[in-house]
Amino acid sequence: MVVLILGGSLVVPAAGDPGDQQRLEQLAREKQELERAVQIARQNAERYRQSADRFQSAVDEASARIAGLAAEQARAQNAADVVKYRIAIAEEQLALVAVQLGETQALVGSLQAQAGELTRQLAVREQVYAAHLRATYVRSRIGPLEMLLSSRSLADFVSQVNAMILISRQDRQLVGEIRRLRSQTEEKRAQAAEREQEMAGLRRQIETQRAGLARETAEYERLVRAVQASIDVEAGERADVAAERDRARSAVRRTNDETAQLNRRLEQTEAAYAALAADLAARSGLATFNGRMDVWPLSGVVTSGFGPRWGGFHNGLDIAAPMYTPVRAAAAGQVVTVGKPYLAFGDTATVVIIAHGSNFSTLYGHLDDWKAPRVKVGQFVTAGTVIGYVGMTGWTTGPHVHFTTIVDGRAVDPRPYLP
Repeated sequence: MVVLILGGSLVVPAAGDPGDQQRLEQLAREKQELERAVQIARQNAERYRQSADRFQSAVDEASARIAGLAAEQARAQNAADVVKYRIAIAEEQLALVAVQLGETQALVGSLQAQAGELTRQLAVREQVYAAHLRATYVRSRIGPLEMLLSSRSLADFVSQVNAMILISRQDRQLVGEIRRLRSQTEEKRAQAAEREQEMAGLRRQIETQRAGLARETAEYERLVRAVQASIDVEAGERADVAAERDRARSAVRRTNDETAQLNRRLEQTEAAYAALAADLAARSGLATFNGRMDVWPLSGVVTSGFGPRWGGFHNGLDIAAPMYTPVRAAAAGQVVTVGKPYLAFGDTATVVIIAHGSNFSTLYGHLDDWKAPRVKVGQFVTAGTVIGYVGMTGWTTGPHVHFTTIVDGRAVDPRPYLP
């Protein structure tokens, strides 16, 4: 009596030794629990992986936002640096203006001093000219005859006439000097006032420019600080999400390790089933099978091969085909198992096992129930005999047949034995 659960299929022979039945029931329960645990572990691993992917997407989005903010911050910082350079230039201009203003003030002082000296000279000239005017006025009231008669001698008369001529000539010179001095004084004062006004205007212009640049710099620096604050917030959120991602990835690794351990235990249980199937084949009375199979169980696409799968091990070939496609015996042999007696454990797969020799068996899983298997336990079949039809019984995601070969008590790759 043998039960074999492979790829989610659960089957038992119709009859057999009670001891074998008891062992099979124990193995069936253990295998059922392990398969459920593997399924849950795989679901958990997938859920953790999806969570890790979502967290990674969030990390990537946060990184992109941080990169954008960093670029914005760099632009603001560059603009602030440019304004600082302009402020430095304005400071240099102010320093130059200060020097020029000092020179201008010195020049204005010199011009004012010159104007003062000219004013003093002008006052002296005006006093002399006033004295000349008074003398000229007094002399103008004395006629030439009176002057001649009042002179002590002819030489005295000539001296008085020469004095009058000299005074008249000096008066003309004084008038010219007075006019020149007044013009120079006004010119110096106008120059001083113009330079003072020019320097004051330039100073106001540069100070206004510097104040504007300072406000502009403050605004850029405020923007840089605000962007940095946003970057810090984004970086904190990114770190939190990255921590969640790392925890999810760790959970995936732990779950994968648990799945691998469960799969190893499942493989051990399936190996025990294979050993029981081999024992049943050995007791079938058939000769040793040393050849190859004659046909494939059906024509279809192999969707999952023999070997590692999902952190565990797949012990056969999954061959996909449309529902109700006939499934044929791969070689001549005796049917040793048909059915699905362990519905109480939740497994609804229908399986047929054929012994082709005392050392060689084949298993056909997920057969359809509506078009039930066409063979019975103990029946001898030839290669190509229709034994059932493609279905979706048991744990499966689509119509296919799980095909396994059991040689000397263990499942092996069917391909080397297929034509």
